[in-house]
Amino acid sequence: MDEVFDKYLHALRQDRDDKTELSDRGALEILLTAAAHASDPTVRIIHEAKKVRGKGGPDFKVMKAGMILGYVEDKTIGANLDEVLKSDQIARYKQLSNNILLTDYLRFVWLKDGKVNGRDHIAFPHDLEGKAKKPREDRVKAVSTLLRAFFSTAPEGIDRSEQLALALATRSHFLRDFLDSELRRQEKEHTEGRLYGLYQIFRDQIFHDLTLGEFADAFAQMLAYGLFLARLNSGSEEVTLDNAGKFVPGSFRLIRELVKFLDDLQAPEYVEIRWVIEEILSIVNGLDLAAIHEDLSFKHRKAISRKVRAKDAEEHRLFERDPFIYFYEDFLGKYDAKMKKSRGVYYTPPPIVNFIVRAVDDILKETFAIKDGLADHRRVTVLDFACGTGTFLLEVFERIFDNIGGADSAKANLIVRDHMLKNIFGFEYLIAPYTIAHLKLSQYLSDRGHALTGSERLQVFLTNTLEPIEPQPNFLLPAVSAEVEAAQKVKDREILAIVGNPPYAYESKNNGAAIVAAIQGYKYTIRRRSDPTSPDGFGPDERAPLGERNPRGLNDDYVKFIRFAQLKMDSVEEGVVGIIANHSWLDNATFKGMRQSLMRTFEQMYVLDLHGNAKKKERAPDGSKDENVFDIEQGVAICVFVKKNGLERGVWRVDNWGKR
Repeated sequence: MDEVFDKYLHALRQDRDDKTELSDRGALEILLTAAAHASDPTVRIIHEAKKVRGKGGPDFKVMKAGMILGYVEDKTIGANLDEVLKSDQIARYKQLSNNILLTDYLRFVWLKDGKVNGRDHIAFPHDLEGKAKKPREDRVKAVSTLLRAFFSTAPEGIDRSEQLALALATRSHFLRDFLDSELRRQEKEHTEGRLYGLYQIFRDQIFHDLTLGEFADAFAQMLAYGLFLARLNSGSEEVTLDNAGKFVPGSFRLIRELVKFLDDLQAPEYVEIRWVIEEILSIVNGLDLAAIHEDLSFKHRKAISRKVRAKDAEEHRLFERDPFIYFYEDFLGKYDAKMKKSRGVYYTPPPIVNFIVRAVDDILKETFAIKDGLADHRRVTVLDFACGTGTFLLEVFERIFDNIGGADSAKANLIVRDHMLKNIFGFEYLIAPYTIAHLKLSQYLSDRGHALTGSERLQVFLTNTLEPIEPQPNFLLPAVSAEVEAAQKVKDREILAIVGNPPYAYESKNNGAAIVAAIQGYKYTIRRRSDPTSPDGFGPDERAPLGERNPRGLNDDYVKFIRFAQLKMDSVEEGVVGIIANHSWLDNATFKGMRQSLMRTFEQMYVLDLHGNAKKKERAPDGSKDENVFDIEQGVAICVFVKKNGLERGVWRVDNWGKR
């Protein structure tokens, strides 16, 4: 290496007066490449040109076998590297890699696992002045040793779903910030840009009140999970920017089309985004796929030995039912905990999901005389109107298999193809949980021996449940138009059973004309008008305004979702709704009209009030602690509503107090 360092210092001496931080980048790249190849000829040094200094990623990334081994950041000769080590820039890079090299061309500082693990110098600034000097042998040896250690660090592999969720969350957070910045630039300077065009499509066809920041957030998450999906299906082949799209299966058509955005990353405006995408590629290429498949498999759910992070053995058993629950919860907690809370994104505890689905199944069998319950492919249609990551739909699948004697029964293949993939529906407007729902449910069917093939797809749609939207042909993203059209057909068709956990948001963003008009019905009471001339002494019902001084509670998202379900039931002769929701509507004066309206639609209403209202400081009747089944302050209740002519009319309510 003596000759390499000699040439390196010679290059640094040239034209010293006119140099900037960028001037000696070529010489540094030659030195790093030589040092890397001395350790491992397969290591690649890639210079990351930046459009704007101070933005984008580190100056060099070090790659090995499709994975990022580490980063190199350079500063001007003589820069205060100790101050740089304290900077936000280095703090950001340390979140991405445990292997970073910082240099001012002469001094080299190696950061390993977030701490300084070594530092050395090849020369001092004054050594570059005057007569040329050969680098000291001890300095060459010391710096060579440090560089060899840096390049010998193994790329970080991942073999646990929790590690993967956290790694994807960190990169997605950076990606979101870049996308948000670029979207705002395109809005001002270049509305014809591909990214802004995608935003407009989603705003027009998925969610009319979608902001630039919300789209950047959703799109960043989707790209991360889309690349993970590509890796799951790439076999032994490395996933790259160029081939990622082809590895997304046909059953994920919308996601595959969105991943094609990666084709645009060669454009100059995306130079600050590309390195983050390559970070994610490095993560997914470094996965221990066999271990990840095992961690997210449904095959051995009842084996307590699986490495699922849980507070205790009881919770461990609960989450064995759905290995994807923690996967997205861990992701959101690292990605943006505040966003998770503001959107009401919480998993529904498996016992509650199981209880609601069993209740609906029992009602179909006992009240509606449908022998096979949820498994009847002629009469039964099911919609989860806010499906999130597909927890309720997974339980419906489980119950269907139970009702026919198991996933390996003679009927199973027919039921999957003619029922599960045709009559079981889900609506979700956030791209990331929508993507995970497809991942989860397709993985479940595959583990049960019924993998999706060819053009088969799950009937889970990216749509805003509360907005009827007319599909608009779009050549930029035809899969979105197809998605909207298919979702609207489900919104227009008759549904027998609706299940789910609607979002709770007092400050609702769902203010479309249709749902706002529908909610007005809850602001009135229906009175029977007397009429002595009629046979029964009554005339037509009349509507009278309740005149509530503060009806804002009716604008909460959960109320709007209940109203959606009620209107769906109003359009059919019989049906059942099984949900868990905020329990405020049960006794709050604001909801008098809502309670009366529901009692007019449904013959039977069953309410299991789980309480846990921290805002009211609820305690159990005996004075003991009353906990919520969610990590929220608002109490909740399980609600099952049944519509069928001839049933005994009534409301049955049970209060359930105590610990979670």
